[in-house]
Formats: sequence, structure tokens, C-alpha cells
Amino acid sequence: MSMPAMVPQYTAEEIRRFPDDRLRYEVIRGELFVTPAPGTRHQRAVLELARALAAYVEEHGIGEAIVAPYEVELADDTAVQPDVLVILGDRAAQLTPERLEGPPSLAVEVISFSSKRTDRLQKRALYMEVGVEEYWVVDCDQRHVERWRPGANAPDIRTDALAWHPRPEVPPLTIDLPTLFRRVWR
Repeated sequence: MSMPAMVPQYTAEEIRRFPDDRLRYEVIRGELFVTPAPGTRHQRAVLELARALAAYVEEHGIGEAIVAPYEVELADDTAVQPDVLVILGDRAAQLTPERLEGPPSLAVEVISFSSKRTDRLQKRALYMEVGVEEYWVVDCDQRHVERWRPGANAPDIRTDALAWHPRPEVPPLTIDLPTLFRRVWR
């Protein structure tokens, strides 16, 4: 009889001590995920989305947008780094000088070849389970955004415009996706 293989389990504290080697280290329920530094299109998409989200939440005084690398600790064995995240005012107390300790209001992942599976499966399940109000999976190759909300069995796939309406007292943010993807692919 053979012995089962032992798969190492990690904590958020352990991955914080990993080397700064341009790799992104994340841990979800003890499982380590390592991704290489992203490419140009990925970073252009992150920048465009972060600009739009930051301007919107600042203009309306409802929160803050932060870009990776930035840690979101969701449990002792779970720490991730969404490409862009938004913390609305009701979650501001979770924000520390080092990290966000709890779920963001909005998490955005721009997928790359090495992160497709993790972003669409493990991170989606995690974000919906811990109470992220909305999760966007941005696919630059397909030129669409998959919008996930808690309780959904399938994403709302947007190719034309993406409207985000986090608070009823402020108008929604509308992102023109064809324009976004033209900037990404320039």
C-alpha cells in the first residue's frame, strides 16, 4: 500500500516571508498559487480600470480603489491580491496600513494565460463565499468582462458597457468596454 502524497499547506503569514522575486504569491485555503509578472496588455487593462474606479469612488466620496500588489487577507490560510479592488465606506474599518483584512466590495482580476483557471474557479468561488459584492473577470483576448454576483450560477458577460452601481444614492459608473479594449490592444 502506498502512502498518499503530502501536499504542503501554507498560511498568509508564511507567504509574506517569500522572496520579492517578481512573482505573485497567493494562498487560498492553504493552497499556494504562484503567477509570473503580468504582461503589457494586462497592465494596461489594470491601469484603465483602476483610473476609472478610483475617479468614480473619489468623486462620490464612497470609498477607495487600490491596485495590486496589495494583500487581501480573508483567513489565516487565505490571502489574495486582486488586480484592482474597491473598498466602500462600510468596509473601511477592515483597511490596515499593511492589508485589507476581509473582503473588498469589488474585486477585479484581469486574466492572463497563467491565471485563467485560478481567477475563474478558485478565486470566483472564494470571493462569492466570503461576501465580495461583485467580482469582475476581465478577458482582454475575448474582449469581455464576466461579472459575478453572489448567488449567480453564471456570469453576466459584458462586451459593450459595464455598469457598476454600488450605492443607490449615486449614479452608476459606466465603462465603455470597446474603448477600454482598444486602449489595451493599442
